[in-house]
Amino acid sequence: MISYSVLPALPAGLSLNTSTGVISGTPSAVTSTAVYTITATNSAGSTTAGVSITVNPGGGGVRTVAGTVTYDFVPAIFDPQAQSGTLAFNQASAKPVRDGTVMLLQGTDTLATATTSDTGQYSITYTPTGTGSLTLVALARTTTPAIEVRDNTDQKALWGISAPLAAANTTLNLHATHGWTGTAYDPSKRTAAPFAILDSMYTASKAVLSARPATSIPPLVVNWSPKNVPQAGDKTQGFITTSHYSPAEGQIYVLGAAAIDTDEFDNHVIVHEWGHFFESKLSRSDSPGGPHGPGDVLDPRVAFGEGYGTAISAMTLNDPIYADTLWGGPGGTLTAGGTDVENNPPDAQIPGAFSEANITGLLYDLFDGANESFDQVALGLGPIVDVLTGPERTTEALTTIASFITGLKGFSPGAVTAIDALLAHYAIGPVTTEWGEGDGPMADMYQTAVVGGGAFAYLLSYGRYNTWAENEYFVFQGNGAQVTISASSSEDVGITLYRQGTVLVRADQYGPGGTEQISGPTQAGQTYVLVLTGYADQGTGEYQVTLNVTSP
Repeated sequence: MISYSVLPALPAGLSLNTSTGVISGTPSAVTSTAVYTITATNSAGSTTAGVSITVNPGGGGVRTVAGTVTYDFVPAIFDPQAQSGTLAFNQASAKPVRDGTVMLLQGTDTLATATTSDTGQYSITYTPTGTGSLTLVALARTTTPAIEVRDNTDQKALWGISAPLAAANTTLNLHATHGWTGTAYDPSKRTAAPFAILDSMYTASKAVLSARPATSIPPLVVNWSPKNVPQAGDKTQGFITTSHYSPAEGQIYVLGAAAIDTDEFDNHVIVHEWGHFFESKLSRSDSPGGPHGPGDVLDPRVAFGEGYGTAISAMTLNDPIYADTLWGGPGGTLTAGGTDVENNPPDAQIPGAFSEANITGLLYDLFDGANESFDQVALGLGPIVDVLTGPERTTEALTTIASFITGLKGFSPGAVTAIDALLAHYAIGPVTTEWGEGDGPMADMYQTAVVGGGAFAYLLSYGRYNTWAENEYFVFQGNGAQVTISASSSEDVGITLYRQGTVLVRADQYGPGGTEQISGPTQAGQTYVLVLTGYADQGTGEYQVTLNVTSP
């Protein structure tokens, strides 16, 4: 009689028939290919033979795991009557991670990926291939459009959550928590922030795509870190100044410093910055940016850009209450500022086109229903997107409410009378051209400059560089030759030459007094806009600038 034995021990799930020498079974663990020695023994002695066994992964092949990915969403609330608000942790709810990326890893190898549904559900079919443990990972990344949230203080690492997957499990849910303990954040449990940011921007993107499905929204990187503070400096260390869109990088940065200023749940703030991204990539912004707030009499490019950002957040989130929370109350408690975009009265102290709040209210009233005596316009989001991606992008003038309204009237000729009535409510004249004609203060921003017409003097008023007082626009036609433009003043000034929104050349040497000069070629018959900006913010009254546009 022959008996059989094997060395080393077979993987779990496989067995040797000691009477027949047959190896059979279903492996329950994953191993690589190995060589085993089988020994046959009878009364005459023994003999050995080597056998190579490859254990198929996963205990017999293909597996499937499914589940739901969710995150804690905390409402940012603001009461316009009480002028106060907070983050309502007691109203937090689990929301689905929509269009999110889910990965199944074995060790460091990716076995399979999936995309979550609108309800956060996923299903992954995979075949294990090695000996490493299984891990399910949900990334802060959407697919269509492509948005991802990264850590600017950790070499741009992609945010995500994970959990181990036991070999026998067919269901595994992942949930990102807000981490609030009642008095502070638990850093190890503060995992919902990137997903909240992601979902707010995804909501805005889907609103645009629902209105205009053919819109191609480019990929976007958003940078969030619990180290991000409202201080200027090295962004890789978290010094991001404020939540903002960076045109130079094409990326968004979001505040996250606990007990200082956290914006991850301030969905209107998040979408406001997404609006600047959309404006930069699919429309156009000639705004110089800079600080802005209630009561500011702004350069009309700034007033339009910031008013649009707030309005587009209310439109795409379908919520007119804008809230911005921060730790600024007594004893470092949470508080909030904000506005009711729908019911905020016009700022009667500021000329219409130069008020961020007026532009916000006007744009939202163009979007929403005809629900007030002065508002008989109900265009919805589609025509607004059409203007932004069409005439606003190609205007010969600068991007202000004048260029936007002119484009809108071209798309909606039947609504012109109602649009003019709405403009009047916000103290803006019946704009008829991209140059602001129809509204006196807006039209006065543009002066005609004549190439070779000789030097002339212009007065600016002391103020911040991005205000109405410190900016003027000069328009001239190219003659096909080189032009030289100079600006001289006892104060610090700068000049920038635009052609259809593109900065051709700029001169802006810091320091009071002297002459700024630029030169460049022109094309005959093309329209150029020269922006004169003053930087004299210490003083009262006006100061003189002498301009000269010459050509050989």
